[in-house]
Amino acid sequence: MKKILIVLLCLGLMVPVLAKKGDDDWIFGTGPEKEEEEQQADDDALIKINFQKKDARLAMLYSAILPGAGQFYAKKSSLATWIFPIIEVGLIGGMVFYNIQGDKRTDDFENYANGEMINTTFHYTVDDTDYSLNYVGPRYNRNFQAQTEAVLRDFYPNDIYDQDFFRLESANTQHFYEDIGKYNKYIFGWADWYYNFAVDPRDGSFAFDNEDFVDAWIWADTQYEHSSIWTANVRIEDFLNGHGSTHHIAPGTPIASPNRQHYIQMRKDANASYKNARIATMGLAFNHIASSIHAFVLTKQVNKTYLTEAPPIQLKYYTALRDGRVQPSLGLVWTF
Repeated sequence: MKKILIVLLCLGLMVPVLAKKGDDDWIFGTGPEKEEEEQQADDDALIKINFQKKDARLAMLYSAILPGAGQFYAKKSSLATWIFPIIEVGLIGGMVFYNIQGDKRTDDFENYANGEMINTTFHYTVDDTDYSLNYVGPRYNRNFQAQTEAVLRDFYPNDIYDQDFFRLESANTQHFYEDIGKYNKYIFGWADWYYNFAVDPRDGSFAFDNEDFVDAWIWADTQYEHSSIWTANVRIEDFLNGHGSTHHIAPGTPIASPNRQHYIQMRKDANASYKNARIATMGLAFNHIASSIHAFVLTKQVNKTYLTEAPPIQLKYYTALRDGRVQPSLGLVWTF
């Protein structure tokens, strides 16, 4: 569909350029011979056809309102009379199609985040013992976010992680759906992150209620507490297995929350659809402008060339030799 829109826009670009030549000129060509024929036809014509000049500004207005209308007014047989309306219909179709597609994709990623309930089992191995925890709920859970961000706020009283730092909206607004994918500080609400980085797999309890798991939070090396920056976490399973010093996972990496990464891609797909719809909308504006310019030029050409064309009915004088005598003759020529 996007390729079709590009082709339509290219056609719109070409038509005003081609307008410098008439439609017939592009088919039959122009040259001195044709100009001489037109001049001869005008000289020979005895019956003149009254021609009312077309208003180029009116044609321009018609095409600005409805592409192709000005061309129809100026010259019904012009190829552009049909090209511009076809482009218009194609662009309108593209705009409607991509807007509908964008709306559907938006509904899909919103439903994916917290509109549907999932039933997922998380599996762990701690000290060669297997554990599993079952979760039923939305992929993004505000309670998980609130519970975990409270832990981060309480680490250092003077750091940046205070109440004003976390401002996730309580309603399902556009900002809410944007924030949970855009900002790492809201990763705590994703169920797959929470069950890997904030839950004790041995009993399903909230790990950070236990001070033994404080070191599962990784901080940047800074000299002062007020400049402490949270950079990563250790999966509770890895922490219990003694890998706390090596298995650091930053919140922005795909492994931190595959659900979040899939959600981000869904949002990108929706935005791509809306972007294509905006391109089609801009193409519509361009089509109106190009059509109005072409209609103006075409009308000027029609007014200029019509008077040089031979009228459909002409009287022809010629001589004929009959019985050895030269006799004048009068003929009626009808071109159709």
